[in-house]
This record gives sequence, C-alpha cells and structure tokens, in this order.
Amino acid sequence: MNSNNVPLLEIHGVGKSFPGVKALSNVDFSIRAGEIHALCGENGAGKSTMMKILSGIYTPDSGEIIFEGKAVTINKPDVASKLGIAIIHQELNLVDELSVAENIFLGDYPQKMKGVVDWPKMRREAKKILDYMGFDIDVDKPVGTMGIARQQVVEIAKAIHRKAKVIIFDEPTAPLPVQDVERLIELIIKLKNEGNGIVYISHRLPEVFRIADRVTVLKDGQVVSTNSVEGLTRDELVKMMVGRDVLKMRLGNQTDYKRKILSVRNLNTPSLLKDIDFDLYEREVLGIAGLVGSGRTELVRAIFGADYYTGEIEVDGNKVTIRCPKDAIKQGIALLPEDRKAQALVLGMSAMENITIAGFSNFSKFGIIEKGKELEDAKQLVKKLQVRVSEPFQETRTLSGGNQQKLIIARWLYKNSKILIFDEPTRGIDVGAKEEIYRLMNEFVTQGGSIIMISSELPEVLMTDRVLIMSGGKIEKELFHEECSEENVIQYMI
Repeated sequence: MNSNNVPLLEIHGVGKSFPGVKALSNVDFSIRAGEIHALCGENGAGKSTMMKILSGIYTPDSGEIIFEGKAVTINKPDVASKLGIAIIHQELNLVDELSVAENIFLGDYPQKMKGVVDWPKMRREAKKILDYMGFDIDVDKPVGTMGIARQQVVEIAKAIHRKAKVIIFDEPTAPLPVQDVERLIELIIKLKNEGNGIVYISHRLPEVFRIADRVTVLKDGQVVSTNSVEGLTRDELVKMMVGRDVLKMRLGNQTDYKRKILSVRNLNTPSLLKDIDFDLYEREVLGIAGLVGSGRTELVRAIFGADYYTGEIEVDGNKVTIRCPKDAIKQGIALLPEDRKAQALVLGMSAMENITIAGFSNFSKFGIIEKGKELEDAKQLVKKLQVRVSEPFQETRTLSGGNQQKLIIARWLYKNSKILIFDEPTRGIDVGAKEEIYRLMNEFVTQGGSIIMISSELPEVLMTDRVLIMSGGKIEKELFHEECSEENVIQYMI
C-alpha cells in the first residue's frame, strides 16, 4: 500500500432514507491512494446506495463527504466526475452505436476549433490509453459489437481519460469468463499501484482476499466493521456479512447410481459439441465444469431444445425427441439460464406472474383463468421458497438477484419439473442468498428430483455428487465427489 495514509475520499455519518426504508445510517468509510478497499454485504445491505451517493446519483440526507481534505457537495454525476470519482457499474454506461474512441471521449471530444472534432487526435489518445491498460482493441470498432469484457475495458478507459483518482468497481467480474477475470484483476492492481484509490464491491470472496487491502462490511445500512484483509478469515468475513455462521454446504448426497433419469448418447452440434455421452441419476446433483467456450452452455441448451443437435436423448428410459424448449418442458426438463434477467424473467411483470407464467393449465379451465387460484398458488410457493417480496404483485425488477432466482425455481416447481438445469445458479448473488439457493436445490433432489449444474466457481462445482469436465466441445473427464479437488478439475479444463 502507498505510504501516504491520508484518505483521498472520506464519508462521515452519512445517512439516506427512502419512503419506508432507512437505506444508510451513520456510515463512515474512507479510501486511500494506492489502496483497494473492498465493500461487502448481502443484497440490500446498502452498498449500492452508498456508491450512488459517492457518484452523485443520490444526495445524502445527513453526514459529510470529504475529498482530498476538503468538504464537498456531490449532488450530480458530473460533479463527481470533475472531482475525479468514477464508477464502473454492473450495467455499463456505453453507447453501442458509437466507436470505442467516441465512447472513451464521450462528452469531451478533442477539437481542432470550436465545434470541429479532432478525430485523428481522439483515435491516437484512445489507443494510447488502451495500450497503457495492456489491451489491443480497435478504437474504431462500435462498442455494441464487442463482448462484455471488452466493453468493461472501454468503461475503465473512460475513467482513466478523465483522470479519475477514485474508481469504484461494482461486481466487475460477475459477467466475465474465467480468462477475462484474470486480466481485469491485473488491471485493477495496476491502477492501484499507479496511486488510484479503488473501491471494490464483490460477492466473490476469493477475489476480495486476493486483491483488497481493507474490507468494510455493511449490514442493514450500517457499518459492521472495517478490517485489514491480512489476518482475516473467510468464515469471519461471512459471519460479519450474514450475522451468523454459514454452513459448509454439500449439493446432493447420491450413493445409489441405479435409476437413470436422463441419458444422452452421441450428442453433436454443428459448431462445437462432439460425441457427448453421459447419464443423470435420480436424486443426483451433477456438476459441469469447463472454461467459457468448452461447450458447457451449448450442451444444456441442446438438451433443453434451444439449439439443434443430433444424437439420442432418453428420459426415464424412453427415447424422446426434443426439438424446442416446449418439448423439453413436456418431458419435465427445465432450464434456469445464465442470464436470468434477459432469458428467464419478465422484469416488468409481478413476482406472481413470473412464477405462474409456465403453469397456465394449473389455474385455468376451458381457457378461463381462475385468478384466485393463481394468487393462492403463487403465495404458497413464495412462502415455501422464502421469496422476500412485500406482496405477490411486487414488480420483479425490484427484487434482489437471489429472490429473482427463487422465482425461476418456483416457476419450474409449479410446472412439476423433475430435471432442473442450472447455468451459473448463484452468479451475482450474495453469500446468505447462495446458501438459500443451495438449500432449495438439496430439497428438490431429496424429494426425488435431479439437477445438472454449470458453474464457473470451482468451489461450487466441487460441492456436487459428480463432475463432468468439458474442453473443446468434449467431456474430458468424469470425477466423483470423493475424487474432486480444484487441482484435479483444472488439469482437465485447460
């Protein structure tokens, strides 16, 4: 850490309320030059509210903000930007139709004379920034044509161009494949070593312990503790976040590999998958590991009928033809996709509607909807899965990631699915909510269901009964729970 321990940015006694909710109460926080300060807490703890105050989106009701030793009022985003505070949101603030260079210089284009943009200079300066960051990206390429990892680099380049001194990263690695996570972490460490103050918000605790100097835990809008990461254990940090010890979880407990629920033979897809053979057993949680591009998601999309395949699929010993998701659903197969917001939920619908949307026949007769039964069924599932909603009609977009995931689980339970396929089941979900998702998965298999689970988080994959390791569109290795270790899995992934 930089020897200069004078904070770049401090907040003292900050409070913020919304109608009926005390989002922050008497919060103290600071960030020093040359420091990575992690901010942890469950969803709803107040992290986002605090960052929106620092970036000028919200104005605090009480307390003060001090930047480089002077009290400041940050009441608009451009005030924060001029001070040197930048935030890299989960949902990036880029214009898809504009080029990389135009996005980096957005609102601050270099000019030859008033009203005339100096395009060559802008391209040169944009390339210089990207070279400094260590990324070879075409500055003329439209941002909308690039993947999320490159878009994130452009967002960080904007902050560097504006000479930001404090950069806030909000769940920066959540949408990234493993390969890109490593490059991003290297870049963040480089920014720290250049003297920037980094605020790092993440549910991924291994990253916090790897790169952070200090960590502050928020719970219910209040600071629980600020500690040096050195000497702190994961269990201590988790207990601060959730207010209790979190159980060491095991997914499934299969010991009797007799009854096959799903059999896949010689499955191929035109572009990637080659000769895939595997079985899924009753009451089993089967993990699938592999790098992005290995074929994990392509495999489960084929089984769900979302992608074309050749080969044979059997469900309960019977050969089935699955050419579209409707065919899979009829066979009791359900997919909880990687991007739940874009591919599974209708965010403008209520929690109730997202639960019942696939089970129309459960609450209708002769095409007539029984709204009372729909509401009662939804209420029962909300209670059973402990979905935190103020009422069943609450809009889905207002729920936390963990509660949104529970809605999708509730939907497929309502449809009486017997095979649940989870693609990144806990992405963007806090520690406490993860435990609840795991509990629901275990309850499902205990009651006779079976699960296939893809995860980029190796500790999560290692919790399963059995792991299939994929690489280059093939299954490279099968490991049973007792054989699994990170080293064993990684050697077959790469």
